[in-house]
Amino acid sequence: MHLQLNNLNDKELLLRMRKLQDREATGVLLGRYSHLLVAVCLPKLSQEKPAETVFPTLIRQMSTQLSSSFGKLNETVYAIVQSYFATGNKTTAPYITPPTQIIQRLETQVEVAGNNPIARATLTARIEQALSQLNKEEAALLTGFYLEHQTLQELAQHHRTTADKVRNSLKGIRKKIATQLKDVAYE
Repeated sequence: MHLQLNNLNDKELLLRMRKLQDREATGVLLGRYSHLLVAVCLPKLSQEKPAETVFPTLIRQMSTQLSSSFGKLNETVYAIVQSYFATGNKTTAPYITPPTQIIQRLETQVEVAGNNPIARATLTARIEQALSQLNKEEAALLTGFYLEHQTLQELAQHHRTTADKVRNSLKGIRKKIATQLKDVAYE
């Protein structure tokens, strides 16, 4: 089973941790990010904070916080370590910006709606309404990138701009859609 879990991506392992309380999935994630933990901690170890006390404490913190974390796990691990060394033995959850929280909640709703036809239909209607609010250029970027599978370079050439501007535009459009979906949910 452990070998099969190694083939799953981080998102699927987190899902197993949350829904099934799968301790093996937790172990795979901890093993996957142990190199980062060591790399960030090594320069900060000292007589007051030796490896024998630091690593077990951080591993316990990581195992509890990973199941409730959103976003990139490497950023979560880094924030846990930084918090530990900044505040002593106490760690705090990393701060997630509101637009990122909105996008993460939407991704969770999509995952949950996957097997529920009513939730899927409701979510589809909400997404269609949010997409109808986009202007022509935003819609063209989304269509080109997500439906036609054009690269950022191809889109940049077509729109006579740079790939970085296209990437930033796509990020902004995703945030705009997620914000509209959040607003619709609260009405």
